[in-house]
Amino acid sequence: MSPTSIIPKINLKIKQYPKLSCGIYVKPLYRSETPEISINGNSEFPAASLIKIPIAIVLLQKIDKGEIHWGKTLILSRAHYAAGAGYLRTKKVGTKLSVREAFKLMLTISDNTATNMIIDLLGGVWKTNDEIQKLNKKLSLKRTKLVNKLGDFKGTNKTCPYDLVIFLEEALEGKLLSKASKRILKHTLFRVINKSLILRGLPKHTKFVHKTGTIGICVGDAGIIYINEKKKVGISIIVKRPFNSLDGQRFIREVSKIVYDELRRD
Repeated sequence: MSPTSIIPKINLKIKQYPKLSCGIYVKPLYRSETPEISINGNSEFPAASLIKIPIAIVLLQKIDKGEIHWGKTLILSRAHYAAGAGYLRTKKVGTKLSVREAFKLMLTISDNTATNMIIDLLGGVWKTNDEIQKLNKKLSLKRTKLVNKLGDFKGTNKTCPYDLVIFLEEALEGKLLSKASKRILKHTLFRVINKSLILRGLPKHTKFVHKTGTIGICVGDAGIIYINEKKKVGISIIVKRPFNSLDGQRFIREVSKIVYDELRRD
């Protein structure tokens, strides 16, 4: 994958969408000499539900240490309720579910209420963000922070495309998590319901483990493309957009296709 061939194509696409502000980071994970692609990759964006990636990693690290157990019962309180994506917001106060169930809901259907239950399990916003900052320091990241519970429709929680790719690379392919937690995270991210962004630009049946995030002002997707057992590529695209503009989704799909077409020739 050559930046000299792919960046001009992406820049041409950016010019076709003048009302959007985008960040793109692509990192081949199969050959160290294959260059990365970064266009505003370290720029700060509203995180939307992409903040659930580091939250999930923090939870899995706690599980690996034995501090939290999958079978622990969580109880839905009024303070957990959140608008936006979710199944639990329709359930009654006092509804019980396990950590495993909340984790699955948080990632696969991006349930905001389930996420808030996990944030409280981790000690609240401040303590969860403190764990994210420790993760940032360990991985030399700077842009990701949790400021408010979900749904964060004003975009106060922040991240960047670069951070998200590194989080996923280190969690799924590195040494951040145990083998069991890697397997659970990969299995769960593979079953994310929203397949309308990066995945839409990839050929049918391409294996892509990822998490999406959508609020009115921003839309994004981050994941790892598994072209085969050895050829893996981290990719994240985040777009600030006019409120609810569908151009954000279109742009992500079109850039995804550009990237994959180039990868296929690499």
